[in-house]
Amino acid sequence: MVKVCDAIMGTGKSQSAIAYMNEHKDRKFIYITPYLDEAARIKNGCPDLHFMEPSRKLSEYGFSKSRHTIALIQEGKNVATTHQAFKFYTAETLKYIREQGYVLIIDENVDVLEQFNLSLGDLKILMDAGHVTKSGDYYTLANDDYTGVALGELVRLLKSRDLIKIADVKKEKYYFWALPVDLITSFREVFILSYLFEGQSLHHFLEMNNIPYEYIGIKRTKDGGYRFSESTEYVPEYVNHLGDMINIIDKPKLNDVGDNYYALSMNWFSKNESDVEQLKNNIYNCFNNIWDDSPVGERMWGSYNNMSVKLRGRGYTNGFLTFNTKATNEYRDKKSLVYCANIFMNVQEKLFYQNHGIDVSEDLYALSVMVQWIWRSAIRDGQKINLYIPSRRMRTLLEEWISSLVTQRK
Repeated sequence: MVKVCDAIMGTGKSQSAIAYMNEHKDRKFIYITPYLDEAARIKNGCPDLHFMEPSRKLSEYGFSKSRHTIALIQEGKNVATTHQAFKFYTAETLKYIREQGYVLIIDENVDVLEQFNLSLGDLKILMDAGHVTKSGDYYTLANDDYTGVALGELVRLLKSRDLIKIADVKKEKYYFWALPVDLITSFREVFILSYLFEGQSLHHFLEMNNIPYEYIGIKRTKDGGYRFSESTEYVPEYVNHLGDMINIIDKPKLNDVGDNYYALSMNWFSKNESDVEQLKNNIYNCFNNIWDDSPVGERMWGSYNNMSVKLRGRGYTNGFLTFNTKATNEYRDKKSLVYCANIFMNVQEKLFYQNHGIDVSEDLYALSVMVQWIWRSAIRDGQKINLYIPSRRMRTLLEEWISSLVTQRK
């Protein structure tokens, strides 16, 4: 059974998972998280469970993280690893997971599809040689006999996932790696720790593959700790005060640049040079005039990685954090924030889900990404923050979300 703990940041999801594992020491766990520093947190929180991190630095496993992972699972060790490493679990790895009866805990959403740029000629070579078979729009590894070097990376990827062809309305073809269903169904039990789950790809994955799941919540214990609960009613007290804790800039001269529905999308940055320059000036104005009493070390701003160079400026450049960063505590001292992104789902990815009968909400998806980024800041510790969101669409999503939370609590 898949259990989804869909709870706002600061509710105690990770602490509840640590408590659950410490109270079930007879079980075997694989805990996956976006970053290695969070894996270390799990190791420290469960000292008696002796969590191991697979490594590519060990000669006895051929300097292969995958081989080390298999060895640890064969031995029944508890494993803490990253999302990226988890995506490379092969059929052999999953076979040993089923034999050992592992419990999986997924901290934050895992991307189900990843776009891949490949040469069709390379794929045809593998198909002609019988290494890859095609069924509809799915390409699957037929055997593991390939011993060459040139296409080794492509074969390695095919060992852990299928390749899918997706054509958009213009008949242009795109290729994505897709998570296999076995990556979830091979486990004795699965916990997903998330927020705004219905806007995320892992939700669509479960729905698309008819994998049953149920929602669970969090409860506070008398000793101040956290535990999983069948009830989903608990919400932290700070939610009542979000409207006072987040000071969103409401100045027409600063916000006009984002009035258009698609302003600050990735395409907008490449087609509106004068507006991008105005946006850069607005960011400078926020950090160096409106928030001039804010120390440089408390400033944080986010956008798309490949667009950040267009927005850098004095007094804030070093505070850049990619727009979709999540699950890190390294920025919890930041109190003055600028969020320069207007998020839309990849068109082909959206089409893929829709072709499988899944309705997706781009607004919920965008909101889930943005609030995770905001909660890297000092607000996670209950401190007030200043926030400039130039995109009218994204700003409205945040304001309506805050209003709905406060209303629900009354």
